[in-house]
Amino acid sequence: MLLFLIIFIVKQKKYKHVDHTEVIRKILKIEAPFNLTMEYSKQHAAVCGLYCPACSVFIGTQEDPQRLEFIAKQSNSIPEEIKCYGCRSEKRFIFCEQDCKMFPCAQEKGIDFCGECEEYPCNDIKEFQAKMPHRLELWEAQERIKKVGYEEWLEEMEKHYSCPECDTINSTYDPRCRSCGHVPCNQYNAIHGKEILDFFSKPNSK
Repeated sequence: MLLFLIIFIVKQKKYKHVDHTEVIRKILKIEAPFNLTMEYSKQHAAVCGLYCPACSVFIGTQEDPQRLEFIAKQSNSIPEEIKCYGCRSEKRFIFCEQDCKMFPCAQEKGIDFCGECEEYPCNDIKEFQAKMPHRLELWEAQERIKKVGYEEWLEEMEKHYSCPECDTINSTYDPRCRSCGHVPCNQYNAIHGKEILDFFSKPNSK
């Protein structure tokens, strides 16, 4: 999610001049030495299969005001405007609120997750999944949620996205643990590190 935020910021007309590398460098210097104390609910399990607590905006909202403030400044907003408490919450990040196709579709069909739909996987979620490396595991997520339920899946994802040394939940794109500096920052990064690096190396990563 962190990389998506960077791309979202620099695509705004006011920030066409912003150098991607510099924005990334500044964001990755932000540190948060405290762990999330998570009490899970369905709002932390996104309709599409993403794990909301590993989103950089969610982390900033919950425990890292410096990170949230930086993201807000780069998007010409204030922290209060971009706070996000999860996919199904009343306060969601601007992309999730305005551009997500899966959430309103699920509401209209009366389902909780895309995997419950007769049309799954539809073109909308296929396109969404293919755009960014933090979405590589959406298909596995949908299958796992269907098999064990979202509650158990959330517990599994906490381990999946936590630092193996200090248990801090990290974003997909954190190159090292934001608390202790351990590399890799979580299991997701350990598995998909090459895909993430390949994505960064593309000259027109959008």
